[in-house]
Amino acid sequence: MALLVPALLVLTFLWTTVLWSPRPLLGVRVGCPRLIGHRGVRGSLPENTLAAFRAAFDAGLDGVECDVQRTHDGALVLVHDFDVEEGSVVRTTLKDLRRSGPIPERLEDLLESMGCYPGRLLNIELKVRGLRGLQLARSTAQAVREAGLLDRVLVSSFSPLALLFARVADSRLRVALLFAPGVRLYLPSELVAALLHVDALHPHYTLVDGPLIARAHRRRLSVHTWTVNEPGRVAELLSAGVDGIIADDPAELLEAAGRGRCSRFRPATSRTVQGSAEE
Repeated sequence: MALLVPALLVLTFLWTTVLWSPRPLLGVRVGCPRLIGHRGVRGSLPENTLAAFRAAFDAGLDGVECDVQRTHDGALVLVHDFDVEEGSVVRTTLKDLRRSGPIPERLEDLLESMGCYPGRLLNIELKVRGLRGLQLARSTAQAVREAGLLDRVLVSSFSPLALLFARVADSRLRVALLFAPGVRLYLPSELVAALLHVDALHPHYTLVDGPLIARAHRRRLSVHTWTVNEPGRVAELLSAGVDGIIADDPAELLEAAGRGRCSRFRPATSRTVQGSAEE
């Protein structure tokens, strides 16, 4: 028993250093900082729709962020709120969700549309409450794997358990830890990241400062922050060295970052992105 504590300390040290190294997304052919559309775009188009994601990419953003939940009958839908008019998403079938209001997009359709925008990033947030998340993480990993996008997708969540499930579902899947002012991690975020073997940190922008970025970068963790809609704050965060910024309006984000309309990519012409429910 006297050797138990030293042994655990040694194992923890090895687990968080020698046995772990954050992995880059080799299929993402855009440098840092990455400019990412929050739920595609918000305001001008319905969020979490293929039209919103297409608008973000065609504006010149480097990636998009979406929310995914699993319905009672196993469908992966791009819905942010846990509760909708029909009730809790996880207790509702896809058919019921489609009876009223906008038809939710399916994750598989977004993954397919990514073929029209090679080299760019997709950040999928697993929306889970409590201890739920195993089936969602497993189904999401399977969908990403079948789409051949493991090297372009970053799966994020506020739930450490959901991230653990995602890594178990497919060890090649890149994952990111989300946290915000109201989320208690109990340990420093970079240490939690090391314990979970995640590949990036996604802090709310109010939590980002030079020391956090420096600590993350020492561990080779990317830092993508959200949701930054103030031009002055965008400039400050870029100067501080963040690796990515998630925002609502592509034009405002590009202008704040000093890039204007990005010309590194041209909108797809040979293939058509599937239309959204609003088209």
